[in-house]
Amino acid sequence: MLTLKSINFEQQQFQIHQLKQSHPEKMEWLIGRSTTCDLVLPNPEVSRVHGKIVYLGDAYYFTDMGSSFGSSLNGKSIAAKEQHELHLADILQLGETFLYVEGITAPSSIPSAAGLETYASVVLPEATWSGEDLLCRCCRIIDETPDAKTFCFVADSPVLFNYKPGQFVNLAIDIDGKPVVRSYSISSSPTRPHHLSVTIKRVPAPSDQPDAPAGMVSNWMHDHLKVGDRVQFMGGALGHFTCLPNLPPKLLLISAGSGITPMMSMSRWVQDTLADCDIIFLHSARTPEDIIFRTELETIAAQMPNFHLAITLTQKPLQHAWMGLTGRISSSMLHMVAPDLMERSVYVCGPEGFMDGARSLLETMKFPMQNYQEESFGRSKKAKPAPREAAATVWRTESETAIVRNGNGNGNGNGNGLQTQTLSPTKSAPAKPAPAHASPMVHFLKAERQLPVDDTASILELAEQEGIQIRHACRVGACGACKVHVRQGNVRYDTPPSALSATDKQAGYALACVAYPQGAVTIDA
Repeated sequence: MLTLKSINFEQQQFQIHQLKQSHPEKMEWLIGRSTTCDLVLPNPEVSRVHGKIVYLGDAYYFTDMGSSFGSSLNGKSIAAKEQHELHLADILQLGETFLYVEGITAPSSIPSAAGLETYASVVLPEATWSGEDLLCRCCRIIDETPDAKTFCFVADSPVLFNYKPGQFVNLAIDIDGKPVVRSYSISSSPTRPHHLSVTIKRVPAPSDQPDAPAGMVSNWMHDHLKVGDRVQFMGGALGHFTCLPNLPPKLLLISAGSGITPMMSMSRWVQDTLADCDIIFLHSARTPEDIIFRTELETIAAQMPNFHLAITLTQKPLQHAWMGLTGRISSSMLHMVAPDLMERSVYVCGPEGFMDGARSLLETMKFPMQNYQEESFGRSKKAKPAPREAAATVWRTESETAIVRNGNGNGNGNGNGLQTQTLSPTKSAPAKPAPAHASPMVHFLKAERQLPVDDTASILELAEQEGIQIRHACRVGACGACKVHVRQGNVRYDTPPSALSATDKQAGYALACVAYPQGAVTIDA
């Protein structure tokens, strides 16, 4: 164990730090301004990862990691990437902070070569994560911008993360003793399967409603989640917003704000696989400081001839010169950055208003919208229309027929008319039906509660009226977190639910947040 005393004469701060082993194989400690470091020095002259200390043989060594302001040992400057042995009473200087070596003892556990082989066989993942709930540990937090952080996770029992670039995950967080589920796009790439990352932007209260609550989970993650904390991943990766399996030869990725995250996953995938795909990446941000992944994107563009980066700012920079695009995305901007726009597949992700504007703009430009995709799990729930049989989707259990209609009532199976699907019967015994003269009831089996049917309220809304807990996140039928088993009866959807697979439908599952009871229904909740 190495004991250091940090001294900052200007701020009159003195602290004792001990570099301990979090596990027997830990022989390296990072020092820097980033909260992910083992020794955090919150000083502007200290780089995010300034240096590291390693234990090799029977001694500790310090290495400067290429810091901006450099390091010195006993008054002499240290060249970057060079190892320097530390002794008692040595003084390291990092920015304005001095580190005095006060105590040196060997680590409490030093693995042998045989032990390292055994450890490697344990930590190298053999299992592949695909769809089960998974407890994961936060192993790194990266400050991307002043209001955006990347949270990197590994599984407690190591696995290889399997998903498609652009998909999202549902995270279950306990806040004040209550479980809350939220959906977040994956920013990492499945080509780097040993960890999974989500990049989250702090959410302010609406400008027109300053007293309204801000983004509860996103802000909680920013303020409270630490390296080493654990988060439950609910099920596997979800969503159809992905460039796979049929990778288009030409892509136009359009994003704004934190909508950049699924685009980053796709870009990293193309970079890692050397895929034969030409990408134009158009991102909109307020200021240069708000551009998430800016350095990495510029590096990808410099290294890949088939990757073209364009960034537009919506606010005029006050302190920095900006030679790039400015203003909101327009038809002239699209023609300038993508002269072959009509030949590309377009993916859009960002705030709801941004996506609405992009879609309307492309429609006005006569873009072939069959080549258009947008991420939808974050969209707000629209006001429910009055029930109309001709505009509903009805899923029936007990081997009945599932009917999908749209407004014109004539039929084929591609969404332009009538579509039928037969669902398998459930094996469980149906609940006892209500008397014929009674009002139809929604029966929640586990909660042992019954409510009169209200066909303008979803199953989730009915459950919430009675304090019945059903796990949920997006409330628009896109994330799949609220999937429940319908033991008996029929449910209606205003539009076909995107997060419910054909297998789920056949097995009698429904999405509680957008499923409306049609008569008496028995729910396994």
